[in-house]
Formats: sequence, C-alpha cells, structure tokens
Amino acid sequence: MWTRRQAVLLPLAAGACATAPSGSPLDMQFTNVETPSESVHSGVSSEDGEQRLTMRLCRYPQLGLAWVWMHARVDGEFYSFIDHIAPCGTDASQIAGEHVRYSDTAAALVFERNGKVSAPTSASASGRCLARKSVTSAFGRGDQRMEASIAFLPERLYSGLNQGRTEVFGRGRATVRINGQRVEFSGPAQFHEQVQTNPRFTAAFCYMTLWGGGAASTMLITARRREGYLLEGDKATEVKAVTIDPPAMQRALSVTLADGRRLTGVATVRQAFTLPIVGHTWRGHMMNVELGGRTYRGHINDYIINDGIPYNG
Repeated sequence: MWTRRQAVLLPLAAGACATAPSGSPLDMQFTNVETPSESVHSGVSSEDGEQRLTMRLCRYPQLGLAWVWMHARVDGEFYSFIDHIAPCGTDASQIAGEHVRYSDTAAALVFERNGKVSAPTSASASGRCLARKSVTSAFGRGDQRMEASIAFLPERLYSGLNQGRTEVFGRGRATVRINGQRVEFSGPAQFHEQVQTNPRFTAAFCYMTLWGGGAASTMLITARRREGYLLEGDKATEVKAVTIDPPAMQRALSVTLADGRRLTGVATVRQAFTLPIVGHTWRGHMMNVELGGRTYRGHINDYIINDGIPYNG
C-alpha cells in the first residue's frame, strides 16, 4: 500500500521532471521517506592515491526513482555529477541471485555483481554523464563529457555492520574518459551493497572506509554508535572504540580493537568535495591514511546535521 508520502512522489517518477516548491531543495521529497531502497557503490584509488573514481547508485523501485553519483579525480582535476530524480524501473533488483544488475532507466549508471551477495566473484560499474568540473557538486548537467568504469575483483568481505549491508574489498581497475581523453589506473578498491526500508540520511554520521594491501576497515561514528571492524586477511576483529578529529586537511585517528590492540595514525585529505542531500551538505573526502603501521586509501565522509557528530566521544 502506498503511503501518503509515496503517493506524492508518483508524479515525479512518471514525469522525471517534477519541480520542488520555490526555495526548496530539489530532493526534499526524500526526507524521511520509508520505502525499499537499494544502494550500491564502488570506489578505486591508484596506488599512490592521486587518481580516484567513486560511483554510487541508490534505487527506490517503488518510487521509480534513483540517485546517481559519479565523482572522479584525474590528473589533478576533479569532476562531479549527481542526479536525485533519475527515473528507474519499479521492479526490485534480484539481489539474492548469482548475478544482479542495478541500473537507472537510462543506464546512466550500471552496476553488476557476479556470485552470491555473500560470496561475490567479481563486480563492475559503468557510467556516463555530463559532469561539472567542480568540487561543489550540484544537481543537473555540466559541460564535461565523462565516461567511467570500474572492474572489481574481491579479496575479503564483511557483512553485518548495518543490517542488509555487505562490504567487499579488493583490487580495482578504473577507466575514466573526460571529453575523449582516457586515463586508466589500478589499485585498492571497495564494493558494497545495502538494502533497507528505513529512511536514509536522517542522522549525522562520520563514515570511514579504508582499503589496504592485506587489510581493510570500515568504521562509523554517530550519536548512538561508535563501531566498526578491521579485516586482516580473512580475519575480522571488531572495533571497540574509534575517535577522529573533525574535518581538516589532516585528522588524527585512534582505534581500539576488541582484542586490546590500540592503533593510532593520521588521515590526510587528497580530495575534498561536497554534495547536497535534502537541504544539507554531505562532505566527501578521498583520503590517504596511515594507521597502525599500515597504509590505506579510501574515504572519510561526514554528514553533519542536527547536533553534529561526537568525533572524540
């Protein structure tokens, strides 16, 4: 049965061109929407951390809408694209199968995973858009023709940080073409899927995803949670406590593991960017991280709303 809020969204899904009230965020209709959603993401870094590509699709099949994000850092320049009212099919993706394909209707961004969600054998992402040459993402087309793809091979997996979420770490090969100029790079990478019905982006959070040789980690800080895990090979150790400095070019990071080890280090921003979400600002950071004697690439993302994020407890 459609909720009142879902019914309001139907014309937007059908026309793909609904307009928010004057002065309101384009995506305000997603505020506190309780409906099935399918989020899938992949990111890859070059070995030296200089080149980056990250792409995310979030399908809302009952609403017929999808969010499309594509961000690339190549040769010192940054390109961004976001669309929060992309039409998509109303059928749920076949997530439980041996092969799943996630896409918006126009196939502006397509993800595929081979193997079960609990044991993937490979994954890929491919997208095309008119991006903006800007670190401040804005809705709508830019003037930079971008085509991008990721070929991902998994090495280690974790499931359970959030219900319905699996995170896979491994190696990726990225190809980015900007206005016909092609750049390729390979390095540590991540792929994740998360399905849920609860509304998204309703609380402040700091999310950390770190990808390294032989190890990987995801950590989360919210008003009610301070947790995560460290994967070393195939062994997972839970994070008992984590603190990090607020957003800055360098952020001190401290992690206490369930086995008693304490890891300290520093996270250095390689690329900072922002994008709008239901009237708020999401702050993305492509990071180089030294932690506990290991080197990682990855992201630290901050969504600062309401009472903020208790970074240091």
